[in-house]
Amino acid sequence: MRGVERLLRDLRTGLLAVASLKVLVERGPMHGYGVRLVLGELLGWEPPESSVYDALKRLERLGLAESYWVRSSMGTLRKYYKATPRGVEALEDLVAEARRLMSWLVCR
Repeated sequence: MRGVERLLRDLRTGLLAVASLKVLVERGPMHGYGVRLVLGELLGWEPPESSVYDALKRLERLGLAESYWVRSSMGTLRKYYKATPRGVEALEDLVAEARRLMSWLVCR
């Protein structure tokens, strides 16, 4: 079962990264907690906080998103994320590939 659990985790990790990128492209820059709330709204369940931040860091490492700090009205710093031009371009390909794979898996 360990192999299956690993595959499920990898699948969720990749899909959560693509979903997070989609949120940033469609809704604009936001902090990680905001991304988590939007994903929860869209998916019907809130993904674990650590998973969302891992996905955002992964997007940064891949050059698909970047982060910057913003001081809130209360004076605290919050890390915001935004899609890079490369991320905006990649999203279309990522979603198209996910559709192709899911269509093949579900329709067989």
